[in-house]
Amino acid sequence: MTADRTYWVMERAQLAVLASPRRLDIVDALAAAGPLSVRELAAQIGARPSALYHHLAMLIEAGLVVEAGARTVNRKRETLYATPAPRMRLIRALAEGQHQEEMDEIVAALTRQMERDFRSAGTVPNRCAEGEARNYGFFRLLARPSPEKLAAINARLAEIAEMLWAADDPAGDPVCLAWVMTPVGAPPD
Repeated sequence: MTADRTYWVMERAQLAVLASPRRLDIVDALAAAGPLSVRELAAQIGARPSALYHHLAMLIEAGLVVEAGARTVNRKRETLYATPAPRMRLIRALAEGQHQEEMDEIVAALTRQMERDFRSAGTVPNRCAEGEARNYGFFRLLARPSPEKLAAINARLAEIAEMLWAADDPAGDPVCLAWVMTPVGAPPD
């Protein structure tokens, strides 16, 4: 684990491995709740354990998941998996601008996962679309913020990320927040 509890994903091979909704889901779940066994991980992300081994092997090879010990449950040994740090960040690699193709693929995978999350949330009984307990919704807005307002937006996004990283209710219902912000050029002809 890194000293500041942040792992900066920078290598092209690591970025390429993350261009999968399932692998993004695995990394997110392990970062939020790890270490977990394959059985626990599968339950958290709604998958069969047998469907995760291939993805875990790729993530381990890339250094994005590590074996974090083992335990015995019902006389069966379970390996525990975790991320190298609870905060797995891609922003520095995005800022470098050297891996645009990989970033495009990650965003495509992210948006596919966002759609899956939203579709499955439509059947969750505790979903709430308004008020202080809102845990279900979407938003898209095209705007022209001043540099000062853009700085304030980015500061609030960083504050929201910090609040979610510091979430401290292990019995609480999990939520997923994803966002994409892009400059918008002229529409193509």
